[in-house]
This record gives sequence, C-alpha cells and structure tokens, in this order.
Amino acid sequence: MGQISRPLSLVEKLKQESVQDFINRFLWNKSNNAPFVVELDPTTACNLACHDCISANLLNQGGIDNERLLRLAEEFAESGVRAVVLIGGGEPMAHPKFGALVSSLYQSGIKVGVTTNGTLMHRYMDECITMTSWLRVSVDAGSEEVFADFRPHASGKSQFNLVIDNMRRMAERKTGLLGYSFLLLSKFNSDGSLLRSNAVDIEKAARLAKDIGCDYFEVKPAFDMMHFLQQQDLSVVEMVNRNLKAIHELADDNFKIIAPFTLEEALKGVGTQIKPYNRCLTAELRTVITPSGAYVCPYHRGNLNMRIGDVAKTSLEELWKGDRRAQVMTRVDPAKHCTFHCIRHESNLLLERMAAGEVVDTVPDFDLFI
Repeated sequence: MGQISRPLSLVEKLKQESVQDFINRFLWNKSNNAPFVVELDPTTACNLACHDCISANLLNQGGIDNERLLRLAEEFAESGVRAVVLIGGGEPMAHPKFGALVSSLYQSGIKVGVTTNGTLMHRYMDECITMTSWLRVSVDAGSEEVFADFRPHASGKSQFNLVIDNMRRMAERKTGLLGYSFLLLSKFNSDGSLLRSNAVDIEKAARLAKDIGCDYFEVKPAFDMMHFLQQQDLSVVEMVNRNLKAIHELADDNFKIIAPFTLEEALKGVGTQIKPYNRCLTAELRTVITPSGAYVCPYHRGNLNMRIGDVAKTSLEELWKGDRRAQVMTRVDPAKHCTFHCIRHESNLLLERMAAGEVVDTVPDFDLFI
C-alpha cells in the first residue's frame, strides 16, 4: 500500500552539488550577478474570476512587454540563472509570448517549471510536453460542479472539462512531471458561518488525477491576503481527514499523494511560524519578477516596501547588484516581517547553520528548483 507523503524536501535540494557550488562561490560574499532561481510572472492577466484569489489586487494590470520578456530570458542565461518558474499573479499562458519564452529558456539549458490553471495548455502543448521539468495545474476540484463554483470563468462557462482534457493530452506524452493541485477552499455566509467547501471533492479529484496519468496529487491549505494560513471550520477539518484517509491506497511507485506540513498546521489551527533569524538567506538565492516590479520573494509580491527594482527599466544584473535591492535586503527581517508560514523556513535554518560553519555532504543534482 502506498502512503501520503510530503513534497520533496527543499532542504535536501540545497545539498545538491550545483547548489552548494553556487552557495560557496557566491552567497557569502554576495558576488553573483543574478539569483539561482527566478519566479517569473509574465503577465497579470487571468481568464478565471476566483472569489478567493490571493493575488486579486494585482490582476489584469498588464504584462511584461513582449520584446523585454524575451530579452529577459537571454539575460537569465547570460547571468547564470539555473531554473525559472513561470507563475502568477495572473495566468502565465495568457502572455502572447509564453511559448517563445519557454523555448528560449529551454534552449539555453535553464530548467522550466510552470504553475497554471490549465485552461490554455492546448495552445502550448508541445512546449508543455517537451520543455518543462514540471507542470502543476491548479484544479482545486474533482467535478464540473465544484470547479464552476470555486474556479469560475470570466465567460460564465465552466472550463473543467477543457482543463482535464488538456491534462490527459499532456500525460500521454509528457517528459517532465505533471501535478494535480488541490487548494483547500471554503465559502462563508454573511454571518461568518461555513457555506460550503471544495473539500467534498478531494477523493474524487485524487482518483481523477491518477486516472489522467498525473505523477502526483497535492492537497494544500489556503492562505489569506497577508499569507497567513486560513483557519478551518471543524467540519472541514473532519472532511479533509476523512478524504485523505480514503485516498491513502491510491499512492504507489508512479503516483504520489502529497500533503505538505502547512496543511497539517492549518488543520491544527496553528496561525504563525516563528523565525529565529533576522535575515533571509534564501532571498539571496531566488527572487520574484513581475510586471509591477521585482520583489524579495513571492510572499511579498506587490509589497512596495519589499520591491527591489523593475526589469522594465533595468537589466537583471543592474537590478540584482543595485542600491535599491541592497537597501531592501538590509531591511528585511523575517522575525518581524514573515511571521506567516514560509515554505523555505527550513532552508533558511540550514543556510544559517552553514554560515556558522556547518559542512554539508553534497548529493548529485536532481531538482534545481530550490
């Protein structure tokens, strides 16, 4: 019988030979001209109208200029960026140059990961199949009815069957990993009482994910607009636990059921995560670039106090080595600014131990998306 597992450890990823080489050559003296990994939002456009979108205040405000986006891909290659996650913000495939961007990154030897709502995959199926290390679809439902309720399309027509058909097509020929993401969502009455939750669809979605040919099915907790874990109604907690138990048997060597640590924390009602350090070393290794500017990390996307520059006006190297970024990085204090659950908290703990002299046994490269 299979078992429910955690995602591949980000701490273990830091031990890879290429990552350790980068850390030891560049991190301590801050001599690198670019981050190791970039999260890139090509556009803020989105064709869904989700009531709970954590990026709602950032949506539909334009995208990175076509020519600038492709030049940025060249700068990534020239400056040593090793992996790029295309995400949002908006829906990355809504950018007209998405296919050309993926191709440029791939041809340069940069690893490409994509997070998408799945509605536009058919436009770029060849790139999705042959050029991505992984592609994760945010479905958040296992039926057309629940999908239409929690992931409505701007047109009013459900896109569920289109998304599932796109995933099936990719699964038939994929070279990278294909993931089915299920974000735990709830709707409430005006008095604050629970109206309904998509948790009713967890088992149905997991079985569908395996039938499609996905490599994994992941149940994740929702966060509020300030990135704190949303507190769950007791009935939802019971529903989630019941569904996780029901899908336990689906896991095998070719299909994983993933329930991250943050889901456990959300179901237990844990609201904050204490940080015993006052700098973010992970932010020296990765950053997020969006149409509105570049920020220290995805959790601070759109936060002007954490904005480190603008690639529309400067090159990647100028942004990374610029005074603005240096000032912001000096000001960032995770113990003060990041009391929410950060998935790279354990990574920062390891990096702090390394900074204090701990020697890490390296492992061969297996996944550069640190």
